[in-house]
Formats: sequence, C-alpha cells, structure tokens
Amino acid sequence: MASVKGTNITNLDAVPVALPKASEVHGRIRVWFDSYEASSLASGSDIKIARLPENATVFEVVIHHDALGTSVTLSVGDASSATRYIGATAAASAGKIIMSEDGAIDGFGFENVSETDVLITTGGAVATGTIKIAIMYAVD
Repeated sequence: MASVKGTNITNLDAVPVALPKASEVHGRIRVWFDSYEASSLASGSDIKIARLPENATVFEVVIHHDALGTSVTLSVGDASSATRYIGATAAASAGKIIMSEDGAIDGFGFENVSETDVLITTGGAVATGTIKIAIMYAVD
C-alpha cells in the first residue's frame, strides 16, 4: 500500500515550505447569484450572468431553471470556453444543473487570471423561462 500526498500538503512539507494559494487552503467562499428571464431567446445566445474578480477560483456552479422548451440546452463558461464549467445539458424540463454532478472536471478549481465574465449559452432551440445561477468561488 502506498502513502502519498496531495499537491498542497507536499508543498507545506517541503523544505523550504512552499505556501499554497490562500484560495486553495482555508479560503473564504464567496457567492455570485443572478437570474435571467428568457423570452423567446434564440439558440446560441449568451447570457452574461456573473463577473468574477481576478484570481477567482471556481468551486461550484448551480443552475435552477424552468422548463425552457423542447431541445433547449444550457452550458456555462466564459469567452475562452463556452463549456468551461458545464457542458451543454438538457433544460427542457424544470430542474437543476450542478457543476459537481454534470460539469467539466477542468472547471472545478479553475483560477481566472483576470476579471472574467461568466456566460450561460443556450442551445438546441428557443428558450423561454426563468434561469437562476449561483457561482461559489474563492479569492483569498
């Protein structure tokens, strides 16, 4: 049986000590909450839903939505990657989409190197209904 260490424990046990980022060890979680009321919103539309500060490390994204329409999908990302946090996920029936259940592994713990707008992108068909989002992140 092996005994191994995670990256931050390895850095703390190093000589000299390499301090981890404050957002990764004992960081304070912050929440950005917003909502949008879609009314015949075209497929392929972007909803600018959050503006995260420089060095924000994202740990969770939760969307609650109405039944938005047959074939409608939602993805969550930014200008560099429309699916950074959540890939296109069905939103035809009312429900929730959670990054830790349906998201891209690379989005978990992703650190934004500059102020970054988070975008919900619609797909599949015209969307109508309420979309609410909460993004949990740390900067310190």
